[in-house]
Amino acid sequence: MLKKIDKYCQTLKYLKKSQLLYLVKNHLERGRRADTKKKAPDCNPLPLWMPELDSAGLYLKRFDPEEILNGRVTLLYEEGVPGGKNWQVPEKSHLWNFNLHYLEFLILLAAAYKEENDVRYYECFKKYCSRWISDNGEGTGDGWHPYTISLRLTNLWICVSAFGKIFSEDRLFYETLNDSMYAQYLHLQKRPERHLLGNHYFENLKTVLLGALYFQEEETYGQYKKLFTAEIREQILPDGVHYERSLMYHKIILEDCMRVAKAVYKKDSGLYQKLYGTMQKMTNALWSLEQGMGHTLLFNDAGDNVARPLICLMEALEKEFAICPDAALKRSFPDAGYYCLEEGGIKIVMDAGQIAPDYMPGHSHCDGLSFELARQGRPVFVNSGTGQYQGRLRPWFRSTAAHNTIVVDEEEQSECWGEHRTGRRIKDVSGGCKGRWIYGRLTTCTGKRIGRAIGLKGNTVCIKDRAMGQVKAYFHLAPEYVYSLQEQRIAVKEADQGRTVCELYVPDTDQVTVYTEGDICSYAPEFGRVEKIQVLELAWNQTEEEHKIRIKFTI
Repeated sequence: MLKKIDKYCQTLKYLKKSQLLYLVKNHLERGRRADTKKKAPDCNPLPLWMPELDSAGLYLKRFDPEEILNGRVTLLYEEGVPGGKNWQVPEKSHLWNFNLHYLEFLILLAAAYKEENDVRYYECFKKYCSRWISDNGEGTGDGWHPYTISLRLTNLWICVSAFGKIFSEDRLFYETLNDSMYAQYLHLQKRPERHLLGNHYFENLKTVLLGALYFQEEETYGQYKKLFTAEIREQILPDGVHYERSLMYHKIILEDCMRVAKAVYKKDSGLYQKLYGTMQKMTNALWSLEQGMGHTLLFNDAGDNVARPLICLMEALEKEFAICPDAALKRSFPDAGYYCLEEGGIKIVMDAGQIAPDYMPGHSHCDGLSFELARQGRPVFVNSGTGQYQGRLRPWFRSTAAHNTIVVDEEEQSECWGEHRTGRRIKDVSGGCKGRWIYGRLTTCTGKRIGRAIGLKGNTVCIKDRAMGQVKAYFHLAPEYVYSLQEQRIAVKEADQGRTVCELYVPDTDQVTVYTEGDICSYAPEFGRVEKIQVLELAWNQTEEEHKIRIKFTI
């Protein structure tokens, strides 16, 4: 009990006073029903549809049109049936139920309608919306959570933008849909997630701002424009990276800025110009970090099937806003703590930054001084990912050993606990990039001081670690590769062809273990999808001497 109290104290002490006040307020208001019966004012559909984002095959492959037409939907690799009281599916995770209420799968119906002009897609859209309105009419449950409202309303306005004139032939449904959206929009204004802040609060503000445009409420627009622009300043770091240090959420926030910019283009030139500069900065950072890595970088909570894919975002940015990433790729992002090396088709990204904003660490992992490496655009060494927000593997994915970094004396870097909590955490964090080297240092939550430097020259990577005590370093392979132990070296081979890709040269005194089974081999490149990979563990007793590992690529 005392340990649990201490965890809460260590977690709560980092929060802003305003967050504590809203935690109490939310607790007192828990269970209060939303007012679901409202009459919407005249509406002004927003031009939110962007073909490069919303009808791109790379994005729409997440959904099966025939399945959706037949009343079923697959989300996060799990199939289910939308319907019933509050659309609650008890056997599914909370994350799955949240995703169901986003109604993102309806965008596929809108895309199919625009492509084929087949009215059955509109009728199916209408059926799902009508069912959601009737099944969630009590104003309780996940459907009325401020975050699900924020994502659902934006997705519905995207669909309204796509279906266009057909609503003029179906006024009764259009009015019913607008009345429901208006009720959701008003409820969202009463329950913004000020206790959480971060990306949740950003979504709340973005959605109310769009709603004020849709429902033509000038006073609300002016109020939320100030809040929204203040949050841009707060959440987008000077180096262009979103402050939660997850490139998945970075892409989500970038898309939010794109939607708002498209909506205000002809209405508010001042806000548009502010958003334009923000989008350019975020685009430069995203392209510099993720280009050539082959997937969404798996630092902190991240995966490939939540945000829009990188290529879709880049095409939409160019087509809609004439924004392209700067030709010169950046290597250093000191505010976020990410640093890059690239040479000879090899690219390395290392995390030498703070775990997260002090008051918003819910998506943080123990990934300090971890790295990911890709060759010719294919991931080779990867962090373990996220996979789930609820479930048995959640603590594993947040742990130090789940990342390509070092563990000292079997202790975690930070005290990640629960689903989204962090107590004691790393400190004295620093990093940099000079010449052919990137480096970083930190002190763990238990006072262990560790340092790492990674160098790249030609086809050879050198990793130098400093720590005191019993040290273990982990190297997680992408699924396409396997380890092969050989004399005085460890080979990485292609799993299908058997060709050697690279060889690791380690000190003779290292204890070498290759894991092929167990939780340590869990890898989640996408939410809901967990694969088995091979993981190398190197163990040694380090004193003052520097520990060196060399990785030489052969093909």
